[in-house]
Amino acid sequence: MHPIRLADLQAMTPKDREAALAQLAAEAIAPTNGQAVGTAARIKEFERTYEMTSDTLIKRLHAGEVQETAAIAEWLFWLKVSGRER
Repeated sequence: MHPIRLADLQAMTPKDREAALAQLAAEAIAPTNGQAVGTAARIKEFERTYEMTSDTLIKRLHAGEVQETAAIAEWLFWLKVSGRER
């Protein structure tokens, strides 16, 4: 969230003030944790790329069917960040 001081609002043109207030309103109704949304999007991208769910990846890793590459390690990192550890 971008803080705006009242003094800054008073110094703005009406158009700029309206834009700043609209941005504040949009940020106020946005999900409370934008990082969580970004993390979920990264995980979904890995699932699309590798055409498997994260749960399937973990099962296949434990079974030795998938090798841990740098990309797979990054996927696992994002799973850990999201609270879905292996």
